[in-house]
Amino acid sequence: MSNAKEFMLDAGESFLLVIDVQTKLYATMDSECRRLLPLKAGILIRVAKAFGMPIIVSEQYPSGLGETIEELSSHLEGIIRYEKLYFSCFRDTILKKAIEDTSRNTAIVCGIEAHVCVLETCLDLLEGGYRVFVASDATCSRHKHDKYVCLDTLRHAGAIVYPTEAIAFMLLEKGDTPVFKDIAPLFKQEA
Repeated sequence: MSNAKEFMLDAGESFLLVIDVQTKLYATMDSECRRLLPLKAGILIRVAKAFGMPIIVSEQYPSGLGETIEELSSHLEGIIRYEKLYFSCFRDTILKKAIEDTSRNTAIVCGIEAHVCVLETCLDLLEGGYRVFVASDATCSRHKHDKYVCLDTLRHAGAIVYPTEAIAFMLLEKGDTPVFKDIAPLFKQEA
């Protein structure tokens, strides 16, 4: 029998990891992903900021794959973008240190591609003792099949896979706060 607490989030224990949502990669994603990812990742960023959660942003070889897309960059002012060459954020020395320096034990992960950098990062985080929550509708691959196979793999490996709204509402906890009132209109946007 599992402990239900394992499936719950606490903002005070969590950090947000936004993986490689870069212009040239993003342009190759399917149309559904290009429509959903900025909205869903934007919600996660705004909720993380509202609760003072650390936000870590990676960019895979930005000179070749471009910078973080403008739709997210506008929410990320003052937040460092970490360049990497490893597919896994946790194998890059500087990124690994940034993650460890959060002193948080729970990673909330979104980004692209689900079957490469997201998968490898999450597996390494799990191996490193972190709790991992993946935002299913804020992760993408060029091919849907790749995404769904790897999200299933991550579930079997011990990650929790939830849609963005489940993650956000779990962090928000209740509906009578200024943070909820600020974020609530985002849930009503056409997705």
